[in-house]
Amino acid sequence: MSSYVLNEAKMFSDIADGIAIVINSETGIYYGMNGLGTQVFGSLMDDASAEAVLTALKALPDAPEDMEARFNSFVDALKDFEIILEGGDGTGAVNIDADTAKTDEFTLTLQEFNDAQELLLADPIHEVKDDTGWQPDMDSLETDQDVVAAKEAKIQK
Repeated sequence: MSSYVLNEAKMFSDIADGIAIVINSETGIYYGMNGLGTQVFGSLMDDASAEAVLTALKALPDAPEDMEARFNSFVDALKDFEIILEGGDGTGAVNIDADTAKTDEFTLTLQEFNDAQELLLADPIHEVKDDTGWQPDMDSLETDQDVVAAKEAKIQK
């Protein structure tokens, strides 16, 4: 039975007003999901097994014949973007709303955005140090040109 957890080493997620937002703290790229995608993602993050989520999707009234392919494609995208990793015990509850599924035409959408990349990477929270906190002392500022170049390359991706 497959189950997944958020890749907390590099991802932050929040679900607000029925929409999931996931931010990659290393690249500044963020991801958004439609309502049904958010419910599937939320169920997976609540430790529901992939099989249980798929069963619930296929049981929805008017679910399309290719619901399994849609679900697998969505989960594969979450894994490809390294948003989720295998883990958990898969005993959580599934929360899928039939009206949301119908409104979204049973489409599971995951979109990637890089328009706030520079702003997100410039956020001082990315530079928190155990000993100095958010305010770095002069010795902790990055001056190695290779490291600076690597950070700049992430912004340009």
